[in-house]
Amino acid sequence: MAKKQTEVLLLTTKPEPSSYEMVVVFKPFLPDKVRNEADDRVGAIVGESGGKVSSKDIWGKRYLAYPIQSHVEGYYIMYQFETLGEGVEYVKKHMNRHQEVLRYLIIKKDGKDTGTPKIKVKKSIITEDTAPAEE
Repeated sequence: MAKKQTEVLLLTTKPEPSSYEMVVVFKPFLPDKVRNEADDRVGAIVGESGGKVSSKDIWGKRYLAYPIQSHVEGYYIMYQFETLGEGVEYVKKHMNRHQEVLRYLIIKKDGKDTGTPKIKVKKSIITEDTAPAEE
């Protein structure tokens, strides 16, 4: 009598974080102390999302293309960070609540995965043939 066993093994791996760029436009009239605290708060928001800021580039005060909340200038800072897809939603939610921010834009950098979990399926079929015992 032949026995056949089928073994299916699902291996899941943790999703890899994706790289993002975020440009934040702060209100131009903020004192340096308040702006630095707001800058630190943005870094903390990214950290709370499960990500980390890899670099920060301060562009300084620049003219806006169009007035935003009656401001014609803004203080620009660009952040490069890595986080998962859920982390980006967390960052967006908290950036909308940030009073010192006029606008922000988050862009996913090319060359990385989408951040969705990868599931590897390994199928192996083990067959055992047992012949009847001859006496």
